[in-house]
Amino acid sequence: MDLNNLCARLAPRSPWQAMDLGTRFYRRWWRQVTLVWLLFTALPYALLCALAISLESLWPIVVFWWLKPLWERPLLAFFSHALFGDYPNAWALLKRVPGYGLNGLAGQLTWRRLSPFRGLLTGIWQLEGCRGAQASARIQVLLRPPGQRAGTLMGLMVALEQVLLTGLLVLALTLVPWDFNMEFSVWFSEQSDLHLSLAALAWYLTLTITEPLYVAAAFSLYLNQRTWLEGWDLQLGLDRIGQRRRALGVTTLALLVMLTLVPHPAPVMAAEPENPKQAATELLADERFMPMEIREERQLRPSLRGDDKDSLWNRLLDGLFNNDNADRNRAGDDWQMPDQLVTVLSTLVLVALIVFLLLALFRNHGALKGGRSRSLEMPVSVAGLDTRAESLPDDLGNEVEQALAGDDVRAALALLLRHALVTLFQSHPTRLTPGATERDCLNAYRRQLGDDARVTYLEELVRQWTRVAWAHQPVTPDQARQLLLRWQQLNSAEVAP
Repeated sequence: MDLNNLCARLAPRSPWQAMDLGTRFYRRWWRQVTLVWLLFTALPYALLCALAISLESLWPIVVFWWLKPLWERPLLAFFSHALFGDYPNAWALLKRVPGYGLNGLAGQLTWRRLSPFRGLLTGIWQLEGCRGAQASARIQVLLRPPGQRAGTLMGLMVALEQVLLTGLLVLALTLVPWDFNMEFSVWFSEQSDLHLSLAALAWYLTLTITEPLYVAAAFSLYLNQRTWLEGWDLQLGLDRIGQRRRALGVTTLALLVMLTLVPHPAPVMAAEPENPKQAATELLADERFMPMEIREERQLRPSLRGDDKDSLWNRLLDGLFNNDNADRNRAGDDWQMPDQLVTVLSTLVLVALIVFLLLALFRNHGALKGGRSRSLEMPVSVAGLDTRAESLPDDLGNEVEQALAGDDVRAALALLLRHALVTLFQSHPTRLTPGATERDCLNAYRRQLGDDARVTYLEELVRQWTRVAWAHQPVTPDQARQLLLRWQQLNSAEVAP
């Protein structure tokens, strides 16, 4: 390793400056390092995602996450070569995997997998080639002060990864043309192949940015720690001085000979300063000897009248702004607040507290009187449909038939869905938040009524409504008539007992 070929300036930096240098590495070589990441991880991740979807399990994705130390080895190999002006392509790194990717990997995938110093210590096995006791000794050396903040870097990258992943998921859910429930509890409890595929793609795109950035910052911390402990910057400086001396050896020798042979004039005594007192004053007035500090503070302006300095107002202001006990002690009388003033202030605070409690009680009187009944009101709109009871037609069958006669299946299903939701809420009130979707209503009634026939009907109705309203798939008028007949039978069976 020839330090003279480095593409960066080595200097003892703070940990934050070293991390910033790592971000510069990533910004300079992000195209090449992204290609390396895709070549080594795209195919394994695709296979593991396919296995996860087929098994309906997240364990294959967890396996990919656990193998992060393996995926980071090619990235570190690229950065370590690019720093010296050598830019290996992805295929060359793939061929060299047995040389740099196996030493110490077993430990990093087992007992050292959750170590916050993983990125800093990888260079011991991969770049230095240490093994066994030698590697343990090098770990103790690299973890010495000054603090390298490797654990802080790990925490920052985990937080950045979560923020980017959440942002991509929210962006995808916002742009899709069909209805999606935005609650993460529903997202994780009702996973489908589409949910899992979308989340897996968003996580891989996030890793494509965060993993190369993490490796670059950790590699920069590794270089900075070795610079502090081994004096790489001093070594480079001494090498440059030696090179300059060798280049100027003959010239320097001739110059010394000439300076030796040339006669030197007698030394001239320095003249005394014209004004020694002025020179001493300027020297002592220098900032190093007489530092100046500017402060801002509040002081009570002295009264223009001398006869009211002992008034109550002046004593009150003096106690608030010039709280100097020593001055008061020297004056001989301690300042005390009058008892009448204390009584007045206490009465005002008590009255303000009573007024505040009365206003709060009056404001919440309605909530205390009928809060539960008001919280169980039917939302006026569900999935864009008017669900007020007074907006429903008196004759549901006639309205549905008129809509079907006009070949408007969507309007017919909307009437059935509105009528079903309002009827269910009137017979079984449940808590529905404003802005609830039809799927939220179905889940709420499923939790309350279980496998009731009306819940089964509502599930079929919601499925047909989703096909027409969101997926834009055809539903025949006969299917809508069957749903109408089935709803009328359920209502007649409920009224019969």
